[in-house]
Order: sequence, then C-alpha cells, then structure tokens
Amino acid sequence: MWLVIFRSMIVTSLRDKITLFYSLLFPIGLMIGLGIYFDEGTMPVRIVSGVTAISTIFWGMQGIAFQVHYQRNKGVYKLLKMTPLPILSFISIMTLARTTIGVVLNMLVWGVGVIFLNLNVTLLSVLNTFLLISIGTLCFTCIGFLLSNIAQNEGQINMYSNLLQLPMIFMSESFYSLQAAPEWVRMIGKMLPFEYYVKGLRGVLLEDMNPMILGLLIPLAFMVGALVLSVITFKWEEKPAIVQKSRKYAS
Repeated sequence: MWLVIFRSMIVTSLRDKITLFYSLLFPIGLMIGLGIYFDEGTMPVRIVSGVTAISTIFWGMQGIAFQVHYQRNKGVYKLLKMTPLPILSFISIMTLARTTIGVVLNMLVWGVGVIFLNLNVTLLSVLNTFLLISIGTLCFTCIGFLLSNIAQNEGQINMYSNLLQLPMIFMSESFYSLQAAPEWVRMIGKMLPFEYYVKGLRGVLLEDMNPMILGLLIPLAFMVGALVLSVITFKWEEKPAIVQKSRKYAS
C-alpha cells in the first residue's frame, strides 16, 4: 500500500507541468538573467541561494496544494479511507514522494547556478546543501498540504498560497538587505521559515555554520507543526458546495 501511494504521487507530480515550469525552468532562467547583470561581491551567492529557495517554495506549497485538492475532488481519498492506513502515514507518504522530486529539482537549480556563476564548492557544501534542501522542501510541502485542507476551492488555494509566499519572499533578505526597511517588515520576515532557509543556503556557500543550523532547525519546527495540523484538519472527501448551500437554506 505504501509503495502504491508513493508511486502514484510521483507519477501525478511529474505530470504537473505548470509547477515543474515554475520550480525548474523559471528559476534557472531567472538565475541566469540576474547573474549576467549582478556578478560582483556576494551577489552571485545571494542569487544562487535566493533563486534556489524560491524554487523550493514554489514546488512545495502550491504544487502539492493543488494536487491534493484535485485528487480529493476526484474521490481518490474516499477509496483510501476504506484501508487501515493511518492519516499520519498517508500524509507522510505523500509529502515524502513530493519532496523526493522537489529535492532533485532544487539541487539541479542550485547546481546550474553554482556552475554558471562560477562559485567554489566542496563535497561538504554539496552535502550540507542537500540536507538543507531536503528539510526545506519537507517544510514547505507540509505547509502546502495544510493549505489544501483549509481551502475549499482552487481560488482559495491560490489566495492562501500568495498570502504566505509573497511575505516570505519579499520580507526576507533573499536578494537585498532589509536594514532600511520598517521594523514590522523585518519582524514578519523573522517569523517565517523562508528567511532562515535562504540564509542557511547562503551560509553554506559562505562557509558560515550559524545560519545553516538555524536554516535547519526553524524549517524543521515549522514542518512538524504543519504536519500535525495537516493530520488534524485532513478530510477524505470534499463536500459539494451545492449540498452545503442547500442545507444552509433548509435550516
């Protein structure tokens, strides 16, 4: 049963061409474009770490949210409800399958950036980056799964994803410094896992261990919290909006 669900999630994930584009081709194009014009000082490091982090969040959050919503509406989970598989195991298998592909894509984006921008890396930095990307992808995938449970339709998924993604990206120091930004902007950025994740990726390239440790611990804590909430809010099937409205008027 585990292998069947894992394989099914892998296959359906690879069919998600839109998310594949925004998680692989778009980040690589963005990285090459930025690298041509900003290639001085630490900017190449910022570009590689920032674009890799964006690739992670695109794949992790919106991709699985739409995928889970689609499968739930198709009645796939209604059949799985009849099996003795616990909800925690079911969610864990799905997130691991999605994470497996995400890690491959993100490492590819990171590798292209390292080669194109001519950054010096060691075997240790590659291994540390792999560890960071694995935890980061798990974190944002669990958050995406939670969004799919909360949202009632695709419009709400898109809205909730943007409400989280945009502050994470623009209120972090992924590409620029926030020293001159208002205090409330910096505070919001520090409350979200993306800030620590992108600084962790940058710390690996700069051989600074402190940001890397926080880049592992903070996303790991968010991952656990999102996983627990995903189990609590999980629903095997979607209630049709028409039925909900008719019940409301009848009462």
